[in-house]
Amino acid sequence: MNKRGFIFTFISVVLISVLMLAFLIQYTSRTKTDIERTNTEVETMNSFVKSLNNDYLPRALEISGSQAIYALLNYTGDREQYITQVDGEEEWDIKNVIVNAMVDGEYENGFGSGEHGDSLEIMISEGLSYKLNDTLEEIKNLGNATGITLVIDDVTDPNIKSHMNVFQQGPWDVSISMEISYSILNKDGSVMWEYENKEIITNISILNNFADPVYMIADPNAEDDGILLTINKTTYDLPREVDPHVENTNFLACNQAPSFLDRIQGKTDASSYGIESMVNVKSNVLSAIDYQYILGIGPQLIEIWDSGYYIDSSHSDCYDLGDE
Repeated sequence: MNKRGFIFTFISVVLISVLMLAFLIQYTSRTKTDIERTNTEVETMNSFVKSLNNDYLPRALEISGSQAIYALLNYTGDREQYITQVDGEEEWDIKNVIVNAMVDGEYENGFGSGEHGDSLEIMISEGLSYKLNDTLEEIKNLGNATGITLVIDDVTDPNIKSHMNVFQQGPWDVSISMEISYSILNKDGSVMWEYENKEIITNISILNNFADPVYMIADPNAEDDGILLTINKTTYDLPREVDPHVENTNFLACNQAPSFLDRIQGKTDASSYGIESMVNVKSNVLSAIDYQYILGIGPQLIEIWDSGYYIDSSHSDCYDLGDE
C-alpha cells in the first residue's frame, strides 16, 4: 500500500469512528433520557397507586358514606320512622339502605335493576354530589392532572353494590368496605397497573358527627317529640360522677345496649358494640337508660348508688356497679 492510500484509509477510519461516536453519544443520551422519563413516570404512578389504595379511595368511601348516613338520619327523622318500619312488615337491611344512599342517593332496600326509592336531597349539597361515583370522578380528575388515566368500576353496577358492606367493629365507628377493580395508565399507555377486586375499607366516627336515632325519632308511645342530640363519649368517672354524665347527656359503651346501626333500625337487642346514655329522669319505676325509657321497656331496676337514677340491672357492669 502506498503512502497516499494509507493516509486516505486512515482518514476514512477516523471519520467513520467520529460519526459512530457521535451517533452512540446521541443514542446513549436519548436512551438515558427515555429511561429517566420512564422511571419518573413509573415512580409517579407508583406513588399515585399507593395514595389511591391508602388514602384516596378510603377517603372517597368515607366522604360518601358519612354523607349517606347523615342523609338517612335526616330523612327518617323527618318522618319519625325507623328504617325497620318501612313498608309495613318488611324489614329492610341497613347495609343495603346505606349502600343505596351512597351509590344512588336514594332511600331503598334491594339491589335489583330498575329499583328506585325516594331521593335523599342532601346527597347533593351546594352543587356538590356526595354519591360515590362522583367522589371517585374527583380522583380521576386528580390523576389526569398528573398525566395518569384512571379506569375504575362503575359502582352503580348491582354486582359491585352487592359486594359492599356496612358493619361495626367497635362502638364508636361505622365501617364500610367495597371490592373494586381498576387500572391506571400513563399518557401513551406504555405503563399500566391493574388491580382486580381490590378491597377498600374505611371507618367513619359517629362521635360528634351524627345525631342519635333513638332521641331523634319520636316513638308513638312517648310523650315527648324527638330531639337532635349529637353522640358524644362520656369523660366522667362513673358511677361517682353520674349526675354530670346524665345532665350533659353523655354516651358510654355498653355491651347490653344496641349499637349505633341497631339504633337506626329501632332495635333494642344487646350488642358487643352497644352504646347508651341516660335520660335525666329520677324515678324508681322507670329506667333512666335512654332507649328503655323512650321506648317504654320495663327492665329490672337498680339504683346507681343514691343518685335517684335507676337502670336495668343487666347494665350494672357498664357503670362499674359490680353485683349491686
